[in-house]
Amino acid sequence: MDRWLCAGLFGFALSFTLGKPIAFWQWLLASTLVVVATFYWPAQRRHSILLGCLLCGIGWGSGNAYFSQNWQIPPKWQGQHVTINLVIEELPQHAEDYWRLAGTLTAIDGEAVPSAWLQPSVKVRLNWYEPTAERLPQAGETWQLQVKLRAPQGVRNEGGFLYHRYLLSQGIVALGSIKQGHYVAGRANLRQRLFNRIAQLELSQGGILAALLVGERQLIPTEQWQAYQRTGLAHLIAISGLHLSLVAGFVLLSAKQLGRRLGQQRSRRERLSLVLPSAWLALLVALGYAYLAGFATATTRAFAMLLVVLLHKQAGLYTPPSRVLLRAVALVCLVEPLAPLQPGFWLSVLAVASILFMQWRWLPAQGKGRAIRMLWRLEWVLTLLLWPLTLVWFGGLPLLAPVTNLLLVPVFSLWVLPLALLALLAMLLQLSWLSELLLRIAQWPIELVEPVLLWLAQQPWQWLAAEHSAPLELLLVGLVCWFLPLAWYWRLTSLAALLLVLAIQQQLVQYQQHLWVHVLDVEQGSAVVIERQGFALLVDVGARWPSGGDMAERVLLPFLQQRRLTPELAFISHTDSDHRGGSATVKARYPQVRWFGSNEGSACVAGQQGDWRGVHWQVLHPRQLSDNQHNDQSCVLKISYGALQMLLPGDISTRAERQLLAQLAPVEAEVLVLAHHGSNSSSESYFLQAVKPSISIASRGRNNAYGMVSPAVKERLQQLQIPLLDTAMGGQISIYADSQQWYVQQPYAAAVRPWFDADN
Repeated sequence: MDRWLCAGLFGFALSFTLGKPIAFWQWLLASTLVVVATFYWPAQRRHSILLGCLLCGIGWGSGNAYFSQNWQIPPKWQGQHVTINLVIEELPQHAEDYWRLAGTLTAIDGEAVPSAWLQPSVKVRLNWYEPTAERLPQAGETWQLQVKLRAPQGVRNEGGFLYHRYLLSQGIVALGSIKQGHYVAGRANLRQRLFNRIAQLELSQGGILAALLVGERQLIPTEQWQAYQRTGLAHLIAISGLHLSLVAGFVLLSAKQLGRRLGQQRSRRERLSLVLPSAWLALLVALGYAYLAGFATATTRAFAMLLVVLLHKQAGLYTPPSRVLLRAVALVCLVEPLAPLQPGFWLSVLAVASILFMQWRWLPAQGKGRAIRMLWRLEWVLTLLLWPLTLVWFGGLPLLAPVTNLLLVPVFSLWVLPLALLALLAMLLQLSWLSELLLRIAQWPIELVEPVLLWLAQQPWQWLAAEHSAPLELLLVGLVCWFLPLAWYWRLTSLAALLLVLAIQQQLVQYQQHLWVHVLDVEQGSAVVIERQGFALLVDVGARWPSGGDMAERVLLPFLQQRRLTPELAFISHTDSDHRGGSATVKARYPQVRWFGSNEGSACVAGQQGDWRGVHWQVLHPRQLSDNQHNDQSCVLKISYGALQMLLPGDISTRAERQLLAQLAPVEAEVLVLAHHGSNSSSESYFLQAVKPSISIASRGRNNAYGMVSPAVKERLQQLQIPLLDTAMGGQISIYADSQQWYVQQPYAAAVRPWFDADN
């Protein structure tokens, strides 16, 4: 059976590498050939069955890929103001002037949303800025809303969070913005009422308790959440396998103690055996806890694994833990076919695999303090083996994670969570005074340790950022060498050799003769990173949002960390937020950067030029000293290195373009970033003919309200046979150049990516 599962999971994984889902007729033809081979060559039946399981895995993965790609809002309803009926399913997110709603569409412009047996619901996520409703919508209610829908798309850059994959894995088929709306029917569901009750108590640690009880983190302040992340404790406030296992274990232990008290005599104890009922009760309680968590992906995975373990126990099957893990993963992939698109899936699987590896690698500890020593070993093994994933997805490694987890996991497991769950039970029984008392007692140890966690999170020495860590390939090799059952001197030798390779690699970076230019996908905005010898020159830093946050924090900083770059120079072409918005974030992270333009540092005016690590930069516009406030005062920059010349004109219009030509500015370049994100107010034919670009690049948001890139600009580019690359269709654009050649690539473009990265 496990061989079949392995073959099926391999086929399932293979389906995620395909450029597009396999066609049904292709899968049917291959399956037919396998069935025929099974009957006509009985001697090869074993191989035929394995091949059939492989095809089943491919079919399951491709089938779900096909349906996820085709469950989209019809084009006639995209980009238009429509009236919808929305059944709110998730707890609404809210700030002072911003709400976020998520739920299922039931009607659009009076038409019922078409549904089928394989498509039970159409999920959307909507933002409501400066809401006009009298009260906040509640989960479980139905609201009628006037919205503007768009395709579910996100930014695509190295090191950044790939939002479009998350939306796909959650089954969200459209995003949108709300203009107005009103309540129609329904009432707040149980989860919403419990959350409201916790929020009304105004507890000092209400955010942590709400996250533990109903899986909702919106009450946690940003500073506190970052402190838990940077100290390796974020998993404690996300309902996962640890929490469900504790709940199920508490039920099983209670049933065992009850059985002992009820059955003092042997005959009575046999009649009152609670082994089987207690197991099903534990599953039922865990299921209820998963419901309160909103059946989040991590919770669903944890429940599936718990179900597999308890079923094996009840069946009395002796199965090695590795096979139990294999079957649990197969069940998760069956229940949640798109779970592999989420980092949490791999973190949870690797965490369990790390525990199994530890049991294989080392004998159990003996003697005094056995439990503490085993837990200490587990924390270190988990921290080190999860190191590569935390670098890729979280940008660093909390060095004190083993210590903080050793101290606080027992506190949360034995104090905070049990008391919080008892308080939850009191809430359900309408014992408000008791629930509040228990919650205040439960939060007491969190209050005590919070100042220490906040202090630790601010210490740079306890956070190993990705740019200061070894490259991922060397890190993986080092971990394998260290954990293999070899003599200590061989492990030290291998570690010393890897450190030597790392030191040599760091020195060779200084002698690199090539250049990378990255035009990042920052939606409706601009951010360019010029990479050379481990350092960076920045041109614009993306937008900042009125509700808080900016593209520098979301995209630019993770990109710099992923590429291990330290910025030295930065130019801001324009004072508009879509060019300048993230400057404060970059300054806070890299205070040594020298700035030009838009009152961020030195002025940016024509005539300035210089060499940065062999790269020649030249300011072509404006001719007069200014703060680059208006579009035609944008800082126009030309970058030259080897065979590559690149023109970055900011937001200038045709007026400034004519001035550049009249002044005989050297605008000719192989690469042109379209002015003003491709607006028709720029990029007229005479300017394009003067620049003579081999390619043009549009840095813009896919669903922008301005219709960029303008159809007229596209037509002029086509007439002049200038190819257009677009960050909104494929994400980040990277250009490689050396002294003799240059080429361009788009690493997240649909043409070179698996099906789940396709543009929709």
